[in-house]
Amino acid sequence: MIIGLYDSGLGGLSVWRELRKLNVKLIYFGDTAHVPYGEKTPDQLVSYFWEIQDFLQSRGCEGIVIACNTASALVLPEVHSQVTLPVLGIIEAAVEGCLGMSKGRLGVLATPATVASGVYQRAFSEAKPQLQVFMQSAPQLAPLVEQGKATAPETREIVAHYLAPLGKQNIDTLLLACTHYPFLRPLIEELMGPKVQIVDPAPILVQKVGGLLGGKLYEFDHHESETEFWVSAHPEQFQAVAESLLQEQISPVGLHQLLGEKLS
Repeated sequence: MIIGLYDSGLGGLSVWRELRKLNVKLIYFGDTAHVPYGEKTPDQLVSYFWEIQDFLQSRGCEGIVIACNTASALVLPEVHSQVTLPVLGIIEAAVEGCLGMSKGRLGVLATPATVASGVYQRAFSEAKPQLQVFMQSAPQLAPLVEQGKATAPETREIVAHYLAPLGKQNIDTLLLACTHYPFLRPLIEELMGPKVQIVDPAPILVQKVGGLLGGKLYEFDHHESETEFWVSAHPEQFQAVAESLLQEQISPVGLHQLLGEKLS
């Protein structure tokens, strides 16, 4: 089985590094021509989805993972009745992970579009009405990761700025509600301290994707796993920053421009 996954850029690699434990062929698409997704309209994101779905299907994908909270929140409700192959988002996995961990005061760090969508506020209200949820928009974080600045000195001050309001709410659990944020996790853990548990939905999402494979999960094996990497702009930059974030080499990154897009 071939599984496709996509994100606006590098963030979905935090999901990819978990998904490769499935030992199936993966095709990763980073829509780097449109990064960050947190600033796009729902109509734009739906348009990108259909083009990316067509491309992933043309590469033989039999299932798609939307490795982006913003796109999962804004795209899946619009396309779920029209797609012709299984498409999984990350919201359900994120909610599941938090419900199993939070003692009652949950912080959610997310892009502006995810916060504005209300998807997490509604999901937690329905699943556990007594849970107190504190949303925090963090518009600068995904771009910092895309620019290769996850460990840059200025990043610490910016992350601290976004976490401060959540710290004042005495949260016990923090959801990283953008797939770029796990690349900032060491810094986030340091700033929040040991009393705050961090939720990265990617491992839970792997279990759900495993359901497409009959529930079969395997230990990661370089010889059995294979990934194609594609982007819609700037493949060399994507590869350089990806290898820096992952601390490993990845296979050459291909370029597939979306309709009407031109490299600047």
